[in-house]
Amino acid sequence: MHLKIWSLWLLLAYLGLAAPVKSLVLDTLTFKERTARGTWIVKHFSPQCKHCRSFQPKWEQVLAGNSLDVSFGEINCLENEALCDSHKVTSWPTVVVFQDGQQQPHALVGDETVEALQSFISRATRKFAENSVVLNSQNYTQYAHRGVWLVKHYSPFCPHCRRMAPHWKRLADELADKFAEDGIWFGEVNCIENGKLCEDNLVDGYPTVNLFVDGRFIEEMLIKYEYPVMKEYMLKLPQRVRSGELAAKKDEPVVANDNRDWDDMANDAVDVAKPVTSKAVVEAPSPNAIVETVSKPADPAPANAAAAAAAASEPEEQYNVDGQVVVLTKENFAEKTATGPWFVEFYAPWCPHCQHLAPEWERLGAAARGKINIGKVDCDEAGQLCSGQNVQGFPTLKLIWEGQSLVYKGPRELENMHSFAQGMLAQPRVIKEAEQMQQMRHDNDVVFMFHGDSNGDAVKRISTNVRKMFMAGQLGIVADAKVAKELAGDSYKKPMLAVFKDGRSVVYGGSLASDDAIREWLYAERFPLLPEFTRENADSLFYDSDFLVLGVLPTDAGRSSLDASRETVRSAAVEYQKYLDKSAQHPEQSSKVRFAWIDGPKWSSYVERVFQIPQSEWPSVVIVQSSEDQFYTLDISGRKIEMSKLGIFMAVRAAVDGKLKPQSTKSILVRGAKVIGHMAAAIWAFFFGSILSTLVTIAGIALLAYIVKRTRGAENRNGFNLVKAD
Repeated sequence: MHLKIWSLWLLLAYLGLAAPVKSLVLDTLTFKERTARGTWIVKHFSPQCKHCRSFQPKWEQVLAGNSLDVSFGEINCLENEALCDSHKVTSWPTVVVFQDGQQQPHALVGDETVEALQSFISRATRKFAENSVVLNSQNYTQYAHRGVWLVKHYSPFCPHCRRMAPHWKRLADELADKFAEDGIWFGEVNCIENGKLCEDNLVDGYPTVNLFVDGRFIEEMLIKYEYPVMKEYMLKLPQRVRSGELAAKKDEPVVANDNRDWDDMANDAVDVAKPVTSKAVVEAPSPNAIVETVSKPADPAPANAAAAAAAASEPEEQYNVDGQVVVLTKENFAEKTATGPWFVEFYAPWCPHCQHLAPEWERLGAAARGKINIGKVDCDEAGQLCSGQNVQGFPTLKLIWEGQSLVYKGPRELENMHSFAQGMLAQPRVIKEAEQMQQMRHDNDVVFMFHGDSNGDAVKRISTNVRKMFMAGQLGIVADAKVAKELAGDSYKKPMLAVFKDGRSVVYGGSLASDDAIREWLYAERFPLLPEFTRENADSLFYDSDFLVLGVLPTDAGRSSLDASRETVRSAAVEYQKYLDKSAQHPEQSSKVRFAWIDGPKWSSYVERVFQIPQSEWPSVVIVQSSEDQFYTLDISGRKIEMSKLGIFMAVRAAVDGKLKPQSTKSILVRGAKVIGHMAAAIWAFFFGSILSTLVTIAGIALLAYIVKRTRGAENRNGFNLVKAD
């Protein structure tokens, strides 16, 4: 009797009738049509396979309790061998997922438990099947620009990363299904393979776990990377999401990268040209207003009356005569942008911020009629072009003129975008009265003046360079010797190029026939004595100085307190400049020192992590020596640098003279490798003192430095490259 029942069951299974109603029998003829739409969970089996028979009641149990919007099917591989082979099924039972007819890269193989099957189906129906999604430079923007992402950045060579890995996997496996309901995802980035992405994501050591919401950096998970500690942090995320806390949380400044839509952020770096800091920048209440224009429009008047008459007889060149946005493609981009100024939007059709900007951009086209060309590039259609333009987020707005470009990072509103374009394209002003130059100095922290032959090569060379640096609106050209003498005082000479800033003037002493010398001087003088430290000027401040004196100021303590602290740092800078002026004849005073102030609350994570200065100690001063990857927060007596003009001044002098005890931003690994490298070089040179050996030594040290750079976060998470500071 039992044998008959068993035989009947096998027959029913063979015919596909033993499966529940929800599990559709599929074969070679029906499979493609049936699975062409939606998500299908398909079991591949053999009726003769004992593991398949054991798995069958579990399959039925899961299907009976299923409430997901998926379809279930099953294929008898004895009858449809070719079909199963095409699905790369090599053993039974095997459950495979198909999405809109396409096989997905995950399968459940063997006689698994009910729980394993349920988990597999849950993952298959999630937006991302992996519990911890593997992210890279190609998919980051597509995946991480929506939702809440907890992203682990690691190096496969880092021992701390390897120790952390099982804790991370365990948590991702436990929480991924639950978190998916709240739009929270786990992700991980291999920083050896995606170095630029990790750099842009504020990664200064391995491992680093950062929290992002809709592509915006929210915070770093600064806790022990151990299972119970991380789990406590993670379990609070769903409630933080539901309460709106993360949506309202302010960003710390971040860099341009390929993982964010640039919404409500001043994040991307300046491309080629560097903006000049103005009062509007330093004191702007909005962090989005990165680049402001001078308050007065540029005077388009020629340098002398003869030139004015000639210009009046010729029609002025017109741009954007139709007031329309021009569609730029990979075929016409180079030709179109070769002439005239262009303000170009690089966008993706699927990007919501781009969609929101679209009507404003069309209005800008009309507003800029006759003044500047307005264009747009669809980066889905012209990916290589956008990559060549260093587009790493959408939308990216770039001003392009004469082979130079400048990224706009301000509010995406018509008035702001229009003002930016007009200001950056302003022409040098012709100064006929001293009051005109005084007004320019009032409107800008830094103003340049040229006095000389208005038709000579020097004025053309200077005008070309300031235009290429998008600083032409801050150059005044003075033809009248009387006016020039009134402005320059005892420094007067003809010809002369000078800069006015911080209540004093500096005269250019190089050759007016050298483009490189002029450009280098303009670049060095573009900052005031005490600029605000921002992401846009961070690299420049570090590169242009041997020592950078940073005043860490609590901007949330009130305007009067901020002004007082800023004035303290400024007065120390003035005092040090006076000291340098008196010591100019001494060649030993060769170290270049710059001063700046940094918005403490905006950069709190960076300041506390890198310089170990807690908020309770603000305002504070830190002296950074980036070339040596070290900094100073203590004076010569070992106490915190006093926040006073004298205290800062004396600390700077002591730092320059090598009398302060430095703190290193490098890890033990990096410092050790550096010492070993020097020792190896010395030994090699001693025994094999030849040109060839010297070259080999240099190459070896370079290789060692490269390896250390790629792995230096492993030993100490406080190590970082100051020049690429977050």
